[in-house]
Amino acid sequence: MGSAGKIMRTALHAFFRHYHPASSAASLLALPFSAAALLSRSHPALLAPSHFLSRRLRRVLVAAGFPPASQLLFLLSHRLSQRACAFIASLPFSLSFLLLAKVVAVHCCSCSEQRQRQRHRRAPPAIVVGQLVRSSYPAMARTQLVNCLALLLANAAVFAALLAAFNAAEALHLLGIPSGSGSNGGGSGSRAVLALSAVGVIVYSVALANAAAVCNLATVVAAAEGRGGVRAMLKALLMLLRAGDAATAVAASLPASLAAAAVEALFQLRVMRPYTTTGKVTAGMLFEGLLVAYIHAMICVLDTVITSMVYQTCKVSHSCDLLELELEGKDDLRV
Repeated sequence: MGSAGKIMRTALHAFFRHYHPASSAASLLALPFSAAALLSRSHPALLAPSHFLSRRLRRVLVAAGFPPASQLLFLLSHRLSQRACAFIASLPFSLSFLLLAKVVAVHCCSCSEQRQRQRHRRAPPAIVVGQLVRSSYPAMARTQLVNCLALLLANAAVFAALLAAFNAAEALHLLGIPSGSGSNGGGSGSRAVLALSAVGVIVYSVALANAAAVCNLATVVAAAEGRGGVRAMLKALLMLLRAGDAATAVAASLPASLAAAAVEALFQLRVMRPYTTTGKVTAGMLFEGLLVAYIHAMICVLDTVITSMVYQTCKVSHSCDLLELELEGKDDLRV
């Protein structure tokens, strides 16, 4: 697979080259999802269920074996509860508007100019978009549900590994010794908890980043080939494994993830903080919120274009590998 910088340059070139009308239409389609996602992650009505779920999850993790003094416990419980509430609140929009935007973005950036010209000559753009939706949306919807299950399994696997690590450390008396045996044991135990928490944060971040990269690639596979569900997930996983550089796909999607996080912070600062302070929605706040949501929608489309470039790069690397195997087989036959 090519480098992450090369993939980013190719994706930006494709994004700006096909911005009118393809990317603008995709951004407008993703706008309702972006607005719902931004509101679900910062609206006060969803913060109370998130805090309640975080407290319940923290008690479950402590009962399972997590040390109560670990900062990893607070971080995981808070992050998971927030993501769960935001996911449930924005699920109808992610299954409708976001998938429609991804369909348009993938087909407009992956098809050649000749195919696009032929399509535009044969039918109006609205009919072309309708044909793309009918051919790719059912497969993408099935793949999105499989992606949710895969992310849930990835979180469960990481939690199981972390619980096993903490329980093993406790069985080996690495997390400290009982009180009354001296203060040095408590200090070494706190350092051991801190070290395990730091390793746990790194493992959790890496595992979720790789799982998200596979899920995004599976969605693009479903949009480009019309094969959805488990088949798209397995093909995306095999493509990244055979390409031999899944870290490149993660690195290529990192700028879009950081940009989305920055836009969420901007929405929290410019829209939600004045709303929680005054309790009123002004016209300026409304227009500024729509602008921030549109920027978020553009980042979602750009992330889809980057994943499309990763998909095309993986396909090229696979064809080159097959060609090399065929040539090696012919050389062996000649000898």
